[in-house]
Amino acid sequence: MNRYRPPSVRNFKLFIGELTAEAAAVHVSLLETQKHEEEKCWRCIAKEAGIKLDGITSDRILNSQLRLSIVSIYSGFDLFLEEIESECKSFGFKWIKPDKTPPLEVLKKNFTGMPENTTHFRYETDTVDYFRLLRNSIAHPSTENKKRAEDFYKKNTESIIYVRNKYNMVSAPNDPNNISFHDIKFWCRLLLDYTETIAGLLEPEEKMIYSKVPFDKWRKYGKNHEKLKSVAKKYIHSEYSYCLEKADKIVEKFYDSLA
Repeated sequence: MNRYRPPSVRNFKLFIGELTAEAAAVHVSLLETQKHEEEKCWRCIAKEAGIKLDGITSDRILNSQLRLSIVSIYSGFDLFLEEIESECKSFGFKWIKPDKTPPLEVLKKNFTGMPENTTHFRYETDTVDYFRLLRNSIAHPSTENKKRAEDFYKKNTESIIYVRNKYNMVSAPNDPNNISFHDIKFWCRLLLDYTETIAGLLEPEEKMIYSKVPFDKWRKYGKNHEKLKSVAKKYIHSEYSYCLEKADKIVEKFYDSLA
């Protein structure tokens, strides 16, 4: 595979995998509990565990869990944005970040490439921007934040329809007042793809990739140039997910046996 996939993308993938599995387990458990709620209410169950709990129902927990999952997913995405910015800076990017600029706009100002289809990318970016506003309406539930998310959803129907069709979804993404477990699945799928696209649009030059190869760690190989080139190739393949052929090309292009 020649597609650039830095550690930030892989870390986000691991985070989403764990979150999806746990959210699904909790959701299924609550649905199962719901069937027996009349027989054994939450208050009684909590009492057995030595916890005082009043006024809680499975419906309420389900709704709360969905909303908190949305916040958690966005937190992971936010960490991805921080991590990929840090990666770019470590390569020597002149990172442009104007004050009070939304995160996706900051990314656009720093892209090194162009999307394969600018219209489709705009649709996806609009949808992710809606996700940001949705998260804000949950984490900071002011009337203003809720209205901003609702209005954005209504005004960007073209983008919403596009991503629904792309992922063969009928039941997501939903407006802020009708979130379901399908939204959790949808946002995880969309963001996994979107983060890979973002990484590709921030791909460093080959010489920048080569500059990060830690030759100092392999001093034990001395002047064994073939061995040094071999471990360098494997490092690039492992760290940035380039195929071995691409990694070999980068090493051969910049390796200097006299350095």
